[in-house]
Amino acid sequence: MPPRMPFRALSWTVLYALLALAPLIVSLVQLDPGRGFWVNLSVAAGFVGLSLMGLQFVLAAHAVRTARVFGLDLLLRFHRQMTWLIALLIFAHPIILFVWDARFLALLDVTQAPARARFAVVSVILLGILIVTSVWRRRLRIRYAVWQVAHSVLATLIVITALAHVLLIGYYVGEAWEKALWVLYSLAFVSIGVWVRVVRPIVRWRRRWRVVAVENDAAGSSTVILEQVDPSAFGPKGFAFHAGQYAWIHAGGSPFAMTYHPFSFSSSAQHPEQVRFTIKPEQGFTATVPDLAPGSVVYLDGPWGHLTMERNEAEAFVFIAAGVGVTPMLSMLATLADRGDERPCLLILGNRHEDRIIGGEALERLQQRMPGLEVVHVISRPGEVWGGESGRIRVDLLDRVLPRDRLRRSYFLCASGPVMDAATGALIDLGIPESSISAERFAMA
Repeated sequence: MPPRMPFRALSWTVLYALLALAPLIVSLVQLDPGRGFWVNLSVAAGFVGLSLMGLQFVLAAHAVRTARVFGLDLLLRFHRQMTWLIALLIFAHPIILFVWDARFLALLDVTQAPARARFAVVSVILLGILIVTSVWRRRLRIRYAVWQVAHSVLATLIVITALAHVLLIGYYVGEAWEKALWVLYSLAFVSIGVWVRVVRPIVRWRRRWRVVAVENDAAGSSTVILEQVDPSAFGPKGFAFHAGQYAWIHAGGSPFAMTYHPFSFSSSAQHPEQVRFTIKPEQGFTATVPDLAPGSVVYLDGPWGHLTMERNEAEAFVFIAAGVGVTPMLSMLATLADRGDERPCLLILGNRHEDRIIGGEALERLQQRMPGLEVVHVISRPGEVWGGESGRIRVDLLDRVLPRDRLRRSYFLCASGPVMDAATGALIDLGIPESSISAERFAMA
């Protein structure tokens, strides 16, 4: 991590905490002790929960500066984890009141309750729906595109109904300036959503791409080659990305669509005017990739990600990937090859079958160009004639294949969650410093 990164990380963390607590501090300036400890505790939980809910818009907006400091993978995981804290605080708000005084239970009767209570009930119900559909999306068989739209709509409605509840109660925001502050505070968060859903799509329309070709290989993957429709739209510096990063992609239709999907660049960062994405067709959008016609319009939101050599310089590199997680490694290796960089590189690549290695042909070409590149294939379900490494990427295998200068190398990992966790733990068991390990999950959504 660059020297200034820890300071920036601390600064953003402090700012986040201040924004989360600011409404609580302002609203409780004129706190009336006569209302009792439990009532005030309930209100405090509600205020902080609502404030954190607003900050979720910031995290979901993929803010460039914070993404560069923490990495988008970490931000998205934090976004998910904060949802549980928000749920705890929001649900605690009415539960504390119900336990303290059972008369508050009457407010659950939305047919008789005042409007302020109805808005509260609706907000809590919507939050419950948002959590259920997010955590169990796959079990409920909700398509990603449908979930993405519903997630944004639900989050916006939760903030609006909760704000209406706060303003209608009025006790803790009785002054005109307090109401104005709460409205402006909420509008600031909603405006971020407008930026993401309106302004940025307009920019993406100007900076659209088109399909040059789609290359299908024997491993069953498809590589989409894109070029810029109007290079001048990207400004005087043009489009650029760091090897190892990824972009959110939407093919055809409108740039305002919410059905964007994350894929790593698999091409060299030395030639950003034409980019490549290697994708494994499975279901949903990925199943349509092999049928993309040359000339089709594609919109990119990015680049994103912190899995880059620029952030992790070293005398040599080790890349560990599984399946389609090899794509950012292909980008980094191709970039090193184009730069004439001769630092030693070791790629440990896991796959189920030796005849279904994504990026296998590209790796063979890279090995011809890079004398310092060693590739170790690890096959979990090998055929009878396979003579290479087999099984899983565990401590014993890594200890066997890692070079003697292992402690001086930077490590890059990209795979599914279980594989990443196992590989990271194995590296730490072998004495590799955590500061030398950079990881990014390829299935974030």
